Amino acid sequence: MTKREFLETLRQALNGRMSSGSVMDNLQFYEDYINTEIRKGRPEEEVLAGLGDPRLIARTIVETRGTKGQGDYGEDTVWYEAQEENSQVYGEPEKQGRNWLSAIPVWGWLFLILVIILVIVSAVFSLLAALLPILLPVLIVVFVVKAFRDWIH
Repeated sequence: MTKREFLETLRQALNGRMSSGSVMDNLQFYEDYINTEIRKGRPEEEVLAGLGDPRLIARTIVETRGTKGQGDYGEDTVWYEAQEENSQVYGEPEKQGRNWLSAIPVWGWLFLILVIILVIVSAVFSLLAALLPILLPVLIVVFVVKAFRDWIH
């Protein structure tokens, strides 16, 4: 999808659902954003993939602002909410890779560490329980032989 196709799809999805001024404001905002990102050196395809589906963005804008200009949210709010919804739907690997570890609260980390410790302790005791019927007679025989040897010498 090209920038023109993206903006045209967005325009079609917004037309009739909000005032023409709001439609033009949103189109201008997204065009400016795309142009800014391209000037930063990002390929057009990557910028558009990061934004996601223009129909989903339009739905978010309409739900956020209401129809025919109801609501009084700025374009920044609309764009950030659209970005958040798009990143949840389409996923953004760079954000997912960075944020999922920091999103876990401290109690979550403590719980995870406790579970790991319990699994390790359980595995050690299970191993000991499995080996005890073999090791106990061997240890008794070794002890008796050693004691008998010491008694003879």
